[in-house]
Amino acid sequence: MKMLVMGQSPSYDDLLKRIAELEDLLVTNASKSYYQEIKESEERFKALSEAVNEGIFISKDGVCIEANESGCQLFGFTRNEVIGREVTSVFGEAYKMLVRINIKNKFEGKYEAVAHKKDGTQFIAEIRGRNYQYRGEDVRVTSVRDITEFKKTQQALIDNEEKYREVVENAGDGILLGNLKGEIIEVNQAFLSMTGYNRQDLLNKHIKIIFSSEAIKDKPLRFDLVNKGQSVLVERDLVGKDGSLIPIEMNSKRPHDDYYLAIIRDLRERKRAEENLKHKNEELKAAKEKAEESDRLKSAFLANMSHEIRTPMNGIIGFAELLKMEQEREGKKSDYLDVILSSGNQLLNIINDVLEISRIETGQVKIHPIKFDLCEMLKELQVFFAPAVNQQHSEFKIAIPDSENFYLYADEAKIKQVLTNLINNAIKFTQNGTITVTVAKIADSVSISVQDNGIGIAQEFQDKIFERFRQVENRYSLQTGTGLGLPICKKYIELMKGEIWVKSTEGQGSTFTFTIPLTT
Repeated sequence: MKMLVMGQSPSYDDLLKRIAELEDLLVTNASKSYYQEIKESEERFKALSEAVNEGIFISKDGVCIEANESGCQLFGFTRNEVIGREVTSVFGEAYKMLVRINIKNKFEGKYEAVAHKKDGTQFIAEIRGRNYQYRGEDVRVTSVRDITEFKKTQQALIDNEEKYREVVENAGDGILLGNLKGEIIEVNQAFLSMTGYNRQDLLNKHIKIIFSSEAIKDKPLRFDLVNKGQSVLVERDLVGKDGSLIPIEMNSKRPHDDYYLAIIRDLRERKRAEENLKHKNEELKAAKEKAEESDRLKSAFLANMSHEIRTPMNGIIGFAELLKMEQEREGKKSDYLDVILSSGNQLLNIINDVLEISRIETGQVKIHPIKFDLCEMLKELQVFFAPAVNQQHSEFKIAIPDSENFYLYADEAKIKQVLTNLINNAIKFTQNGTITVTVAKIADSVSISVQDNGIGIAQEFQDKIFERFRQVENRYSLQTGTGLGLPICKKYIELMKGEIWVKSTEGQGSTFTFTIPLTT
């Protein structure tokens, strides 16, 4: 027979065993000595029941027939108020049926119900009962514990966990928790969104799974430093689910004895920003160099202009003085006047080019389209340039399909200026050769080419000749000029929504081609 040891707190199961022992004594022994033992056992049972902190109640047919002191104090009743009370009377209406059903079904598991004390206050009760035969009758022994504080603590833990999870899940950076083996035990949504993985891909896998072997070899995972309490901050690439490399900043630490923490920041946006900044800096550097180059070209242009303007001015002034001094020499006057006229025209062209490029760049040049006959214009230019072509011992041809009728709706004056500049250049740089103007229709545009077989243009200069003032760098000719003719042509064509370009081979000639819409 098990004896109660002083100072030992009896459990609920101890009480049940004692009841079984009492029942056995009642059934199997009838002698006076056994009755005395029964009485002593009942007294020991009472001592046991009074010693426990739980409320212990014995009920029969749903009515309480015995209760310990802890149970009376739990509900705020005296023992006399408890005895004879219906068991369900101390539970809220929503739980009375539950208690009745569990008593009826002799349910032995734990369950919870809201109970009421004598003063009306409520508490959450944890209930566990078991049926026994006591003195030949079927009774139910029930233990009741107040678990209100436990429930509050449990809920507080749940709330704290939910808050923690909410913070983690809504963090902008990826967060990984790992056990001491380095296996991932938790991952937040930010990391999954960053990498394309789902939780099943990562949970219980070693953290090395998200890195390439090369990345680990280059920058190892420093568990040794983390275990010493250090935070390890390192940049490396991790491998996304699709195999792409994602640049990240990884901050690893061990905030608790049982797990590691890694905070992972996606550096793609930062890298793109750095790349954009680098690109912008390169653009600024290029713009600065271009501005410096433009300034240099302007300086060279002004130096060239001083020479270009001085030459015809010297001719004009010099030959005007000769005319004054040699009025009696009638035979020379005509030659002098030719030089003065040529120099004056040259000076006028220089001034016109400078003024025109200035007007273009300040937005003062406007397009005035009219309908005109392109063929007639080309014939007029052929007649106009005949003397210059003959002087160069060259030939001027116009190639227009016989069946085509080229009436354009465009700015006639500017088309004529472009053709004049291109033809003049072709004649200037071609001796004993041929200048050919070719016209063709291409979809809704007209294409006009001016081809020569003169000295040509070196490859290194072909992408620069449409820039202002570039003529001064032409090392293949001693011809004079402002270097503004082709830039003016380009601006005119662009104003008419067209394009202009050149194809040239040094020593074999050049072909300048421009296109404009048939209707601008």
